Amino acid sequence: MNSSISIIIPAYNAEETLRATLQSCLHQTLDPHEIIVIDNGSQDETAKVIAAFADRVKYFFTKNEGVSRARNIGAERAVGEWLLFLDADDQLLPHALESLLVTAKQQQANVVYGMVIERREPPQLARLNGFDFAAGEPPHGAERNFWRCAIATPGSALIKKELHGKVGGFVTGYEPMEDRDYWIKCGLLEKITFCNTVVLDKIWRPSSHGSQHSKRIFRGQLAQRSLKKWASERHVATNWMPSEKQIVKSALDEAVWRRCTDILKPLLKEARALGVFHWKAQLLAALCSKPLPDWITK
Repeated sequence: MNSSISIIIPAYNAEETLRATLQSCLHQTLDPHEIIVIDNGSQDETAKVIAAFADRVKYFFTKNEGVSRARNIGAERAVGEWLLFLDADDQLLPHALESLLVTAKQQQANVVYGMVIERREPPQLARLNGFDFAAGEPPHGAERNFWRCAIATPGSALIKKELHGKVGGFVTGYEPMEDRDYWIKCGLLEKITFCNTVVLDKIWRPSSHGSQHSKRIFRGQLAQRSLKKWASERHVATNWMPSEKQIVKSALDEAVWRRCTDILKPLLKEARALGVFHWKAQLLAALCSKPLPDWITK
């Protein structure tokens, strides 16, 4: 079976983990067509790690403009029919590519995802994530990813390169919510199918994007609110989506619950403009006033 799969790996100061990641790509039961590493401005020995793999890995160095831009650069350079975006500290299980591609072809889908073993640092009991919640015809995949990412991570999924182009790639400035935005858009355009097997071994570290609650909440509501414009430009129905008021209220609810006081002022400003009153957020903002984080104004 011809895989025609391009594995794209953004890497930033990844010398400690990248070797194992690359080895997991090379030890597949179905060989990838190519492995592309986008070195996102690393200042460590990442380049030397890649050099040890000689002609088995394509290497490109870019300035550090974030993971979304690095993934998009990799997609532009890829020649495979299918894309898999793998983090530089994750490892594919040996059957991953074969299992995903067989399922995609059997189900005639342009997006397929599998399950993930999640390991937490500091060490905790591993758990499985990424079940079949997002599988279905449009807009089911979008609905199931709207509030919580049902596809655990891009490294557990294959997507047709053609669909990546239709989606518009990953949006810079939405990190760490770029994944969820991406899968919502895929679910609006195409059927998503599920591969009932574990395909990825992932470690979540304290610095992982998923742990950055303030950024996730604030940028998440920006991404959600921009979806209607994106969908209207592609003539996709959005009648199922929550209103902007509901989106901002939900963001305030979570910010209060998680005590993300650094984003309360800008969220309350958005809420006032929409006519949303949230007394708990107003009270907490008054009691725990903090300066705006630098990333909000960038």
